[in-house]
Amino acid sequence: MTNAIQELLDKRALDELVYGCMNAVDALDWKTYRGLLLDDAEFDITDHGVAPDETAEIIKGADQLLSVVKSVLTGFEAVQHHVTNMVHRVDGDEATTNAYVYAEHFLNNDRGDRSVTCGGRYKITSRRTQDGWKVASWQLRISWFRGNPMLYKLAAEAVIRAAGAK
Repeated sequence: MTNAIQELLDKRALDELVYGCMNAVDALDWKTYRGLLLDDAEFDITDHGVAPDETAEIIKGADQLLSVVKSVLTGFEAVQHHVTNMVHRVDGDEATTNAYVYAEHFLNNDRGDRSVTCGGRYKITSRRTQDGWKVASWQLRISWFRGNPMLYKLAAEAVIRAAGAK
């Protein structure tokens, strides 16, 4: 196989990796999402500030990320992450993807607007494994918010209430 064909195959596989992550997150399909991440992956979502304890640190490890993401996103009625303009740079078994993200979050509530939207950029590094490409790191840089940012807190509180009801 020529290098050009392999590069096209790799870039298509990286498309599937990123889109697969977003589809799994939006569907709250945590098993699929976890399967796309390396165990020791790092996640820089410090721009977002969505962690329930409002910490601003890099999350180390896929299981820790899942804990944080689930503690907020499962409290929303719907989320949609739109990823566009992906550019992949492949270097052997390592790759870097730069993309734009537009993320919608919806939650019926009595405290204002029922939605919050954010836009920004992703920088994703990936590594080729025996099982295909996996996310090694994910960085989010927020450019803007629109709507009701209080919804992140309300969604996290809904998750806590639901856990207490079980």
